[in-house]
Amino acid sequence: MTIRNATEADLPAIVAIYNESIPGGKATADLEPVTVESREIWFRDFDSRRRPCWVVEDDGRIVGYVSLRSFYAGRPAYDKTAEISTYISTSHQGQGLGTLLKKKMIAECPRLGVDHLLSFYFDHNEASRRVNEKLGFKDAAHLPEIAEVFGKKRGLVIAILHVESRS
Repeated sequence: MTIRNATEADLPAIVAIYNESIPGGKATADLEPVTVESREIWFRDFDSRRRPCWVVEDDGRIVGYVSLRSFYAGRPAYDKTAEISTYISTSHQGQGLGTLLKKKMIAECPRLGVDHLLSFYFDHNEASRRVNEKLGFKDAAHLPEIAEVFGKKRGLVIAILHVESRS
């Protein structure tokens, strides 16, 4: 497996993996598939020096990605806080890939200027909860029934990892 910076040529694979997560109702609040075109501006906001998007390849095929986004629309007071997102193709879930990607991104946070890492996940997503716990994230907030996903009310958990205290 190879982990590398995503390029614009990877966007169709990134979108396909993201869209795979929608029907399960556990990983995103999107309810309909997104298009490559709708994600172009989103993708161009990534910066390998501060807020990267990495893909993982298995035998030349992209099977997952992890990204960092500035928290709260990049307002300067939150400059050292970022949100991490990880998506794994259904063909590669349950193999520890999400943990590996998050662990690698956490290790890079000091270089990226990130002291506080946030992970947002639905409260019924046990896999995300387990990965976050394993990596030292602590639940900081729970917003019960804030979303309606395919007719079911779902809560959002915001977990935080204070990266600077781990160094």
